[in-house]
Amino acid sequence: MAEESSLLNIPTPAACYADFCLIPLGTPTTSVAKEVADVQRLLKKSGLKYTMHSAGTTVGEEIASQSYT
Repeated sequence: MAEESSLLNIPTPAACYADFCLIPLGTPTTSVAKEVADVQRLLKKSGLKYTMHSAGTTVGEEIASQSYT
């Protein structure tokens, strides 16, 4: 329990970023074009800031000025 309560006291970071890539496993093709297009549509709808690049996608933004109440 002490460990759980200490996790609640972690301060909110000034920015948060995630980077990911799609890797086809168990599929008949190495193409992920349809899946990448689906991800791009989802990200556009989400309103999150993102950058798509040759090695994947980076999602993130500055969050320090936002209030989550």
